[in-house]
Amino acid sequence: MKKTSKLIAVTAEQLFYQKGFGNVGVDEIRDQSGCSKTTLYKYFGNKDNLIFEILKIRDSRFKQKLTEAIADLDHYESIMQIFKWHLDWFNQDDFNGCLFVRAKEEIHNDHAVQQLVIEHKEFIRKLLHDQLPKTPQQTTLTNQLMVILEGLINISVVYKENKSLYDEMIHDSFDLIFRLLSLHE
Repeated sequence: MKKTSKLIAVTAEQLFYQKGFGNVGVDEIRDQSGCSKTTLYKYFGNKDNLIFEILKIRDSRFKQKLTEAIADLDHYESIMQIFKWHLDWFNQDDFNGCLFVRAKEEIHNDHAVQQLVIEHKEFIRKLLHDQLPKTPQQTTLTNQLMVILEGLINISVVYKENKSLYDEMIHDSFDLIFRLLSLHE
């Protein structure tokens, strides 16, 4: 990716993450990036293509970082690391939920975006699945862990301002994860 197109992509990703897709126009991306509309359209064609490219970039970065975070860990250690990695993300100052969920909610008419969102979430579910022992309960446990993880994303958006309640909910969620995993050892 060229320097200018990368600048546009980084700027657009930050704005979409902060404000949502529908609340950010091409003019704002142009103004914040310092690039012209002509340059933006040259590299991305239109806002829809830009959104799709942003999601692809974010998906690729996410997959790489999460995969690296669990490299060389055993089954249950890697599952706990997946949750800890997400918790680190939730605790970042600019955390504002999942951009893929936002895309699913805001962009209904773009099949490619909808498919990318599903593939992103399925990557996480498969990653959890592949870390579990091959048992009859493997799929059920995978789905339970996925529900907990997705719930934690939402809890981290809604309750983060109430630190004591938020910390309690995170602690209780991790206890639940430990219990679920110990039941399947």
